[in-house]
Amino acid sequence: MSDLLEESLERLFAERCGPEVRRRAEEEGFAAELFVLLEESGFTQLSVDERAGGAGGGIAEAATLCRLAGRHAVPLPLAECTLLGGSLVATAGMTLPPGPLGVALPHRGDGLVLSGGAGSWRLSGRVGRVPFGGRASHLAAVVEGAGDEHVLLVPVALAAVEAGRNLAGEARDALRFDDVSLGDAHVAEAPPGTAADLELRGALSRSLLIAGAAEAVSAMTLDYAGERRQFRRPIAGFQAVANRLVLLAAEAELAGMAARVAAERFAALGSAAAFEVAAAKASASRAATAVAAHAHQVHAAIGMTRDYPLHHFTRRLWVWRQEWGGEGHWARRLGTLAADCGAEGLWPRLTAEPSAS
Repeated sequence: MSDLLEESLERLFAERCGPEVRRRAEEEGFAAELFVLLEESGFTQLSVDERAGGAGGGIAEAATLCRLAGRHAVPLPLAECTLLGGSLVATAGMTLPPGPLGVALPHRGDGLVLSGGAGSWRLSGRVGRVPFGGRASHLAAVVEGAGDEHVLLVPVALAAVEAGRNLAGEARDALRFDDVSLGDAHVAEAPPGTAADLELRGALSRSLLIAGAAEAVSAMTLDYAGERRQFRRPIAGFQAVANRLVLLAAEAELAGMAARVAAERFAALGSAAAFEVAAAKASASRAATAVAAHAHQVHAAIGMTRDYPLHHFTRRLWVWRQEWGGEGHWARRLGTLAADCGAEGLWPRLTAEPSAS
């Protein structure tokens, strides 16, 4: 089933998410036709429990979707619909609404305040950098209120939208709520550890997106170096270029391996896989910088033009390396987790099988 899912998504993205679709999405702010197609096919509900209105599946299916979305630079909030927001909705016992889901990226100074109680909830505050927030039907979030964590599923129509863009030209909008009244259908008590779980899912999602994009950049650069000729031979034959190609391929493979292991461990252990997720995000964020640098050096001037598709991937690599915490944040987190293992526990932790409990 996993191979069939990957084959189906690969074919769909290859046919429906080419450079022209990405350029148009950057101009219009959203790839609406592609989202409708994915939603009708059930791909935007992957890994969400069927009882919550999802398409079923688990972390493995969501990981495949995210990695291939990165490989094709898909300009849609697919991670938010499945691995992040979709998971929140199902965890809280809510029903997945139609349309894109918005999930805010962590941003210092932002926050939502939930007050009142059952039957008379009030919501105020602002969240920034919501991927495609202005195009989302609902915002899914975890918020403190009445002494407990709650999951919110709020119609974006109730918010004031402050439009924004990231370096890749994708919408990263802010949503402001001014003492909005919410019914019980929009608020649910969150199971313990929901916010911490969401943070790990966010880091895992960006690790997978980076892995996919790095794979695409590596393949694109290898092809270019084999076709571009200088002094009557392909530039891949020059040692300086060949060295960069090797380094690029190694970094892309490292990001992919780290993301793959983290997804497997998270599927088996949930939040207990924080060690692997932290390692994956730190490694992927560092690899994103190196992959983009090597690719642009090999491509030279053509890689800087808007007509050549390399920038669709490298600009996203630069964005995703920082979202849900950058290399430094997760390296520090990884160091703390390693220290917590102790001298006797670190090696078993490093070598544990994905299915270990």
